[in-house]
Amino acid sequence: MSRATALLFSLAALHAPALATARKQGTPPPMRVGLDTQGTEWLVGLEGGGEVRSRSGRALMKVREGEKLRLWWDSRGEADPTDEFRIQVGRASSAKDADALMAKLKAAGEAPEKKFVADGGTWRVLTGHFETVEAADPILQKLQAAGYDELWVASEARPGKARKGRALYAITDRYERRPLPAEGVSLWARNEVISLGGKGRYRGKLEVFPNALGRLTVVNELDMETYVRGVVPREMGANEFPALEALKAQAVAARTYAMANKGKRASEGFDLLDTVADQVYGGAGGEQPLTDQATRETAGLVATFEGRPIQALFTANSGGATVDNTHVFGGPQPYLKGVSNYAAKPLTLPFKGLVDPGPDQGWLNAELLRMGGFGIIQTSWLNAGAMTAPLKGSDLLGPLSRLASRFWLTPPQASLDQGPKLYLWMARSFGFDQVVEGLEQPQDAAYFLGDAAVEPKDRLLAAFLTRRGIVPASLWKQAAPTLGQGLSVLARLWAEVEPPEILEGTLLMDGTVRRKNATPEPLLLAPQILLAEEAPGGTLRLLGDAAIQVGDRVRWMPQSAEGSSKVLIRRLDPDGAALDRYNPTAHWKELVKDADLVARLQKRVALQGIRELRLQHNANGRVLDLQVIDSGGRAHAFTGMRIRLALGLKDNPFRVLTVGSGVKKTWIFYGRGWGHGVGMDQTGAYGLALEGWSFDAILKRYYRGIELTKSY
Repeated sequence: MSRATALLFSLAALHAPALATARKQGTPPPMRVGLDTQGTEWLVGLEGGGEVRSRSGRALMKVREGEKLRLWWDSRGEADPTDEFRIQVGRASSAKDADALMAKLKAAGEAPEKKFVADGGTWRVLTGHFETVEAADPILQKLQAAGYDELWVASEARPGKARKGRALYAITDRYERRPLPAEGVSLWARNEVISLGGKGRYRGKLEVFPNALGRLTVVNELDMETYVRGVVPREMGANEFPALEALKAQAVAARTYAMANKGKRASEGFDLLDTVADQVYGGAGGEQPLTDQATRETAGLVATFEGRPIQALFTANSGGATVDNTHVFGGPQPYLKGVSNYAAKPLTLPFKGLVDPGPDQGWLNAELLRMGGFGIIQTSWLNAGAMTAPLKGSDLLGPLSRLASRFWLTPPQASLDQGPKLYLWMARSFGFDQVVEGLEQPQDAAYFLGDAAVEPKDRLLAAFLTRRGIVPASLWKQAAPTLGQGLSVLARLWAEVEPPEILEGTLLMDGTVRRKNATPEPLLLAPQILLAEEAPGGTLRLLGDAAIQVGDRVRWMPQSAEGSSKVLIRRLDPDGAALDRYNPTAHWKELVKDADLVARLQKRVALQGIRELRLQHNANGRVLDLQVIDSGGRAHAFTGMRIRLALGLKDNPFRVLTVGSGVKKTWIFYGRGWGHGVGMDQTGAYGLALEGWSFDAILKRYYRGIELTKSY
């Protein structure tokens, strides 16, 4: 066992007494969450009223219901800067390797330090202290010349000595300035909810105290379960991922991460930050009923490995597969191994369609599906032979008569016209010629129709039909339109007076569907349906049968408010079949101008231009190592999260194209995923839940060899 791994385990062991006490007492341990360390004043309100107390609990002043209190730290002018820039040399490594690297740097005249990385059980080696990125360039170039190719300019918290400020004050609604203890105060609300201006609402108590940099630190102190209740909706949330088992997995992961890292930021006066630097916490303001249920039903459960809480890392979307922790944070944790987000056999549900017209379906659109599904046209017409035949008035008379009957209109008379004039005949059958006089002007007709051969008496009606998108301008110039084109115009005339109701939802494993922000509902289908498939880009094709993957989006057209649908459209997901496809970042594309990419890299390394990007991928397309060859031929190495941060990308699974040259050169990145890619894939957890996986099975898929332990 390396010294770094031993230290990681010893840190976890420090928490063991707290866990044992919690088990014995059956109560959640307390958490201290850092909400801010930057402000010098805060506006607070105590719901139901409350009081300001000293940090030891002595009552100082009452606060009325509805009263706003401003807490202000007079720090004698400008506060110190809170961060600086340092150069990280090499990747995170074991304590032994870090010590060897430090010795080498000291021999070169540097004054290096090492910092522990809890997520990996590894150490980072840092050197130099700089006010700006540019100030680090001379040392960067010196180290590059010495043969160090993996260098990184990192933003780090600046150590500082405590400043003596004038005082901490409370300013009331009456503008009274009340002095408070310089060491800070705690806030207690009668209804246990405190509002913090600009941040949100929080349960438990707040502590506000000055820090070493001349600012105020704000800490929310509460019990572990209430903390997890505020994390889950911000890290996953029921709106984006409305699956209880996935949210329960997130609740366990969040609780485990908190247990494993409790005290991580004790030097700053709290346990964890409320940001992605640890895990996002939103307090009472983000709570949701389903995430509350997930927290309640997993109360006290943590994921353990060899009896200790694991580093329960999670990522928003891993782009098809997670990756071993070794490639990101450097630690060899056996439970953080790469996992595929593709099911061995995706769960599908069978559906059968009434019509399968063959491969030639370029004529098909949703408008014709509606016509067939509602019985306006015969389903036998839904084939290339019929739809590409010349348009005739006699073919339109039946569908038009059925629509006229639907709306109690005068039955149309047979038309002797041919070609585009049939559009005007259909429009007059609906009475649209009655709405153009005075509203449409000859100038507008000229604008929309151009030189189309439409008779003067018909131009105002034709202009109306084009302006409304019923008849595209190009169709007026097509002498021999097809039946499919004519029926599509008729369908758009129908939609003008009765807009189609097309519902959409996610297909669930029990055959129900869930519309956005709604509960599951039955998918009511007629015994015989028109079954279609929509490809990315909107192209439709009719199917005789289909095995639709659970989690796919489907559309249907109910015949009435309570009626079944005779049309079902399966939407092929542009993100494919992966279990983590339910995220806008499952696939992405980014175009970056060469000058912009150089500017991004210059924030981290010293270079003037880019000659080449050399990428080493794993089997899942994730970049494990990046070498940037600059215009001088020098190589700059990046690994782990530094790859995406240096390039300004969402994640490391990507490939790149280049087009153009010189100032017109553009880098085109095609990628997948969002985050660091280690541990539980939050979107993948949702995909597994859709397929019926329980929360414990989800956790054990992403965290190998773990046990779920009741900690209190």
